[in-house]
Amino acid sequence: MLLNSAQPSFATSPHDNPFKIRCKAGDGNRFGVQTDSITVTVGQRVLKEGTSEMWDSVGVYAKQTPEGDLIVEVLVFNPNWDEPLRIACIRSRPADRSCLTPLLCGLEHVTPRPCG
Repeated sequence: MLLNSAQPSFATSPHDNPFKIRCKAGDGNRFGVQTDSITVTVGQRVLKEGTSEMWDSVGVYAKQTPEGDLIVEVLVFNPNWDEPLRIACIRSRPADRSCLTPLLCGLEHVTPRPCG
């Protein structure tokens, strides 16, 4: 199953929710939904101070701004850091017909702040 498919897998009428998510976790565990916001965390086992523990290392957050922009942020968390690092901010403006760029991608590595 290609997770980065260019073909829509859900209806795309203007009344549908602005985001969709598809997940595959191991064999036979699949999930897909269309929704108005998304929060996903990926944890992995780390060795911290001699103890093995699960650490949420990546977070993906999707939301709609009051102006109608759709924003997806990707944050990386490290137990040795004081704060997370945002590695991507992806914005679309589906209601703005004058916008000629389908996706605006900010890939600078910064501490989280409002995407702009």
